[in-house]
Amino acid sequence: MNIGDVITRLATEFPDVTVSKIRYLESSGLLEPERSPAGYRLFSADDVVRLVWILRQQRDHFLPLKVIRSMLLDGVDVALAEPPEGSDVRPFRERGRSGGMGSVSVSRGELATMGGLDVEVVRDLEKHGLIVGIQAGRTVVYDGDAMLVVRVAARFVQHGFDVRHLRMYLVAAQREAGILEQVLLPLRRRGDGRSGGEARRLLDELADAGAALHDLLLRRSLGPST
Repeated sequence: MNIGDVITRLATEFPDVTVSKIRYLESSGLLEPERSPAGYRLFSADDVVRLVWILRQQRDHFLPLKVIRSMLLDGVDVALAEPPEGSDVRPFRERGRSGGMGSVSVSRGELATMGGLDVEVVRDLEKHGLIVGIQAGRTVVYDGDAMLVVRVAARFVQHGFDVRHLRMYLVAAQREAGILEQVLLPLRRRGDGRSGGEARRLLDELADAGAALHDLLLRRSLGPST
């Protein structure tokens, strides 16, 4: 595919993607399309998968290119982002669970910089249980899940929220996890490979349904003006 074909394929999910955007990602070392004898970029299906994954990390997780590049160098499985068929691009919401993000390992200071927060705010996030550090020898490092939490928490902080107010989301998530665990437990007890896949699919389905229900009830509670 040439660069115009790629933009056409991405148009449904990423209508704002331009030739300049793709060229910039290439110049940043995130893409390496082949070149025709005349010097035109030629993208393979794997290139498109990689591009979709990169764009989703930026859009859904607000990750900077430096972090995305680090994840790619660590061998993250970009095949999780299935390539679009023609112009019919299926919506996809990346999960912030380990496996896709767990390979990231940063210090508290780096975590604060990536999230645009003061180190003390990051300390407060950890104090209230919203992020968890991992002991690595004499130091403590933080994975991709912590990075996602910090990026999201920064949006609240920018609007005047105190970190302690965000604990309500942790408490709600823990309660929800306890209920969902009872639904997933019979599948996990079977212990075969098929049941593991069924459990993950069911969890994804229930998590999406729970997020939608939360959004509806929140808007109802805030009133019709919102």
